[in-house]
Amino acid sequence: MTSQKYSAMSVLTNAHRLRFLVALCILLTLWWVLLGVVEREAGRAEQQGTRLMLNQIRSVLVVKGAEIRLQEGADFRAWVGRNPFEWFGSEPAWYDGICHDGRPEPGRWCFKRLQTGDKGYKKDTAGAEGRVIFQPRQPISLGDRQGSVDTPMAWVVAVEFTDRNGNGRLDGQDLQSGLRLQPVETNDRAEH
Repeated sequence: MTSQKYSAMSVLTNAHRLRFLVALCILLTLWWVLLGVVEREAGRAEQQGTRLMLNQIRSVLVVKGAEIRLQEGADFRAWVGRNPFEWFGSEPAWYDGICHDGRPEPGRWCFKRLQTGDKGYKKDTAGAEGRVIFQPRQPISLGDRQGSVDTPMAWVVAVEFTDRNGNGRLDGQDLQSGLRLQPVETNDRAEH
């Protein structure tokens, strides 16, 4: 009778272990799925936040373009490459100012001044022109552009114009209409 009792307890113990392992597998699977959903939502939130910041910059460019037109006329070329964050009423969240050490922390924005120099050689001084840099924390896409922890995204303030001759460049006969934010490639080696 003791061997039957021992055998029944062993079966019961094994059944409890099996239930525990099945429950543990289910919990681990649910945890894995939850982590994937959280990561996907974090990427989506960062993408939306990036779009929001870009829309704010574009709005500031429209206002600055109107100010320039009223004060100086319709020549916007002197404002190309300038820091649009300087035209905000107050410093935006997630903006770190002028870029130090190449790029901002993940999830942050900065303005990287381009080095000035003669014949492609760079000096230690930087001019007022540069580009807006965003360093994503998560992989994001904006249109056909991709950004990630390893790939920052960059834009430059450019002149919005009507290309009358179709050459894709601002010429004397082209009608300037304001400022715009133009995406550019980041080339960290060329900028350091």
